Amino acid sequence: MKLNELKELIEVLNRSSLDILKVENQDIKLYFQKHNATNVTIDVNEQITSTAESATAEPEPEKPAAKKEDGFHQIKSPMIGAFYSRSNPEAESFVQVGSVIEKNQTVCVLEAMKLFNEVVSDVAGEIVEILVEDGQIIEFGQPLFLVKVGG
Repeated sequence: MKLNELKELIEVLNRSSLDILKVENQDIKLYFQKHNATNVTIDVNEQITSTAESATAEPEPEKPAAKKEDGFHQIKSPMIGAFYSRSNPEAESFVQVGSVIEKNQTVCVLEAMKLFNEVVSDVAGEIVEILVEDGQIIEFGQPLFLVKVGG
């Protein structure tokens, strides 16, 4: 891992609400801790998973929630990273408000450590709201889209 990559990783961590970051592969082991709430591990394949240590976590203040009524579903982020609605600046957005989507359809990409990871829908329906903006740093489990299921 190069110094500039390490600095970028620390900047992302400082801007997020994550408190612990643990990175391990064959060449490096990195452990960064701010507090005792969330633990993120990057394995040899640089896939990101997250687990909450709820026993030591303080309850978070409730954020203004998106509409969550019957028939609506939130597509949530599977990882931390920067949100992008398109594959590159010249491409069209994967989805827009009003887009009808299928299950397993790519809806956005998240960038983490210079790797772009596609996020796919876990339901079929219609996008009724995009809850984040391009370039925004996204946290694990953060709602990204509100979908009218079956629409």
